[in-house]
Amino acid sequence: MVKSFLRVFSHVLFFCVLSFVSLISAKAQVAPNDNISHAFSAGEEITYVLSYTWLFIWTDVGEARFKVLPDTLNSTSLLHLNVFGTSYPFYDWFFKVRDVYESWVEPSTLIPIRFNRDINEGGYTKENEYDFNWERNEVNARIKRRGGEDQFYTIPVEPETVDVVTAIYITRNLDFSKAIPLASYQVSVILDKEIYKVKYTYLKRETRKVRGVGEFNTLKFRVELIAGDVFKEGQYLFVWVSDDLNRVPVYIESPIKVGSIRGRINSWKGLSHPLRSKID
Repeated sequence: MVKSFLRVFSHVLFFCVLSFVSLISAKAQVAPNDNISHAFSAGEEITYVLSYTWLFIWTDVGEARFKVLPDTLNSTSLLHLNVFGTSYPFYDWFFKVRDVYESWVEPSTLIPIRFNRDINEGGYTKENEYDFNWERNEVNARIKRRGGEDQFYTIPVEPETVDVVTAIYITRNLDFSKAIPLASYQVSVILDKEIYKVKYTYLKRETRKVRGVGEFNTLKFRVELIAGDVFKEGQYLFVWVSDDLNRVPVYIESPIKVGSIRGRINSWKGLSHPLRSKID
């Protein structure tokens, strides 16, 4: 059963599309900040503990680390957004997870330039590399699955389409002060060679207790999940985001076909602003 949770790591990253659609539609009640890099900066690092429950027993099975780094690509200064997910050593013997998701973005606008995905989940490996060509509105992709050869694709995309990592950080720069509860939107995100339309709903402001850390004033969202091997039809992912200028996800929760999954913030450093949402 824990294996089912470990397989879901890449799906959990879809929480990043919670509200990015606000950048797409002028009719949305959420707006981007004037300074797109205002909520975070190079040097930030946040770690989450990932847990799984079956028959009312919660087990911590791994963690995910999010880092923002300065970098250079083709002599251009960029931000390197790096996500690393790993199972704990106790579970490695039967289902080892080592997942890397990373994006290189233009610092002032967060427009994605390159994306890399390199996952190893229980011996199943996959590599994705995207180079975004915004003059032609297309992505040049290299995709390789376990034991296979490199496959190359040119994928047409809409101007607002982003990879999953970039979407996380764009979302954090949105101002939710005028968000209307229960308003729903859609967003386009690219993964593998597919473009997914994901629907999300802003629910309300709520106090959220995080084990081992404390309580936070948060913004609560609901994301519709894609039915398949992990999720059932009609299931949702819930995300609580710190209600302050950092807008950091502090808690994630969702049922899966067998059991439930949770992700909780465990540590942070290098935040651009005081974490005023944390209740002393």
